[in-house]
Amino acid sequence: MKRTGAWLTVYALEQIGARFTFGIPGVHTTELYDALNNSNRITQVLVTHEGGASFMADAVGRLSDSIGVLTVVPAAGLTHAASGIGEAFLDGVPMLVLSGGPRTDTGHRYQLHQMDTHKFMSGLTKATFRVTSHAEVVPTLFKAYEIATSGEPGPVFVELPVNILLLTDEVSDLPQFQPPAAPRVEAASDVARAAELLARARHPCIFAGWGTRRHCRTDPAGRTAGSAGGDDAAGLVGVSRQPSAACRIRLRCVGRPGGAERIQEL
Repeated sequence: MKRTGAWLTVYALEQIGARFTFGIPGVHTTELYDALNNSNRITQVLVTHEGGASFMADAVGRLSDSIGVLTVVPAAGLTHAASGIGEAFLDGVPMLVLSGGPRTDTGHRYQLHQMDTHKFMSGLTKATFRVTSHAEVVPTLFKAYEIATSGEPGPVFVELPVNILLLTDEVSDLPQFQPPAAPRVEAASDVARAAELLARARHPCIFAGWGTRRHCRTDPAGRTAGSAGGDDAAGLVGVSRQPSAACRIRLRCVGRPGGAERIQEL
């Protein structure tokens, strides 16, 4: 079957469960936005500046089970989005940074928005990829998602040249995404010891970081502190660890001006 690279990109994003993309369409990404417009599972959010788009994608990665996806043009689009990408990288927030790229089928250099985007992105992301054929589109995006969400999460950059997005080519099959098994945390004795210390403490408190986010829905960190009559605190990253109403707790945010006195309801 023949498919455009734009169609394959949307297919891969739907497979990994992406629900939103953020960005501004441009000459390198028009075909991608047309394909996204035909998706009934992904909502495009158009912005007035790529910097805003990158922080929106960061928020999705922090507060939901879906990954934030940035869709921008190369060069100027990426440089404008750099602050939000860098914030996600420093805080360990998963993000897919997708950009178009100059044509690779003409042999011409010095094309519109041509720069070494991979050198630029290498300091702001966990990995960078350049797709060189239609057959690579889906596997590359699956790999980028795996890297972005595994270990310490972070942004991953994928360049999709405009000729691959625009033109059709034969694709032998459409692989199904198989999410990796959730890593087991072998810390039963540590958890029991912590619970014992909290139960005996005169003023118990839990300082929760980003790592508690994955376990919030099944075992909120605040439940132990609350049952012990204590309090709960978090750093600037851990403050976003409880995205659902089921995990609503009173949270003191440490690390921002006035944070020690400020109580937030999540």
